[in-house]
Amino acid sequence: MKFEIFNGPKREFNKLVPDQGVLTLSNLVRSLDTKDASLLDTCTGCHSLVIYSDEYSGVADFFIEGFLIYSLLYAQKIGYEEVLLHNPPAKILQQLQTSQTNLDISVKSYKYSKLNMKHLKTIKQDFDNVIFGQSNVKVELLTSLYSLTNKGRHKPMVVMLYGPTSVGKTETAKYINEVVNSKQKLFLKQLSMFHNENFMNYIFGDKSNSFAKDLLDRDTNIILLDEFDKAHPMFYSAFYQLFDEGVYTDKFYEVNLVNTIIFCTSNYQSEKEIKKKLGDPIYSRFDHLIKYDDLTSHAKISIIDRVYEEELMKFSHDDQREIEKFNIKNKIKGRVTTFNNAREIRKIMTQAMSYILIDKL
Repeated sequence: MKFEIFNGPKREFNKLVPDQGVLTLSNLVRSLDTKDASLLDTCTGCHSLVIYSDEYSGVADFFIEGFLIYSLLYAQKIGYEEVLLHNPPAKILQQLQTSQTNLDISVKSYKYSKLNMKHLKTIKQDFDNVIFGQSNVKVELLTSLYSLTNKGRHKPMVVMLYGPTSVGKTETAKYINEVVNSKQKLFLKQLSMFHNENFMNYIFGDKSNSFAKDLLDRDTNIILLDEFDKAHPMFYSAFYQLFDEGVYTDKFYEVNLVNTIIFCTSNYQSEKEIKKKLGDPIYSRFDHLIKYDDLTSHAKISIIDRVYEEELMKFSHDDQREIEKFNIKNKIKGRVTTFNNAREIRKIMTQAMSYILIDKL
């Protein structure tokens, strides 16, 4: 029996799945639960049993505990000759690794894009055109990321981006991901939500939904833990090993995050405040802390130009022509000193555009 293990995003796992002769774990379990033999009959001739990462939570614990036995048993009944496993939990991996049965086991892990010198040159050249008014951040960021281009560096680079709200911290992480992984979605978790028991289970291990499982399924090697300062302190210990070694372990999974960039954001105003509020154990694990400044009037004007174009494109051509009659952009620039950040600018921009269109109804 052949077992092929794939660690990585679903889109890449799908490339390994045959076009025909496939039986999924969900279909197999459904046929067993309903005792509907006809469902199994339709699987006759299936060459491959394919198991996606989100299917493990849909089966009983005893199936996971005895996965190898059950998979071999049903292979005899149905006739499949290989099992393709997407990000299997540790208990299944252990059974395969310690089995005395003659198994053909192969393991493939997706190779995430690694930051290189070309990426750094792009960041140096374009950063100021994307993140306005934070030139000091560009230098600090390039300094932080440069070591990731070294061949001997494998542990994650953990960077705290701190400062006022809505001045470019989250946008920086999104921009770096766009440079390194132009077509893949940033892995983002909003830690301001991490306050109750449900998130405790998510962080420290849950069969159906967990941080470790999501990390295994991620599309990129750029991770953003947004609003890190707003999480309950009880969660910080979960990140010690991840920040130190690039390994994240819970009750069901183990994830190795080599060559990963982990951004954390906060609204703290100084390194002293970060250390005081977060505590030394987590503070000492940040490789770099980069401060963002309040936006200058020049930066706000640049943001107004970009936001105007972005919001305008969301309307129909007729609406765009109507909006452009009222010179909104220049009127908002005349009030530039009244805005504190990009969020306020976007809010007033969308309101002004909508008001014009509603007024003509």
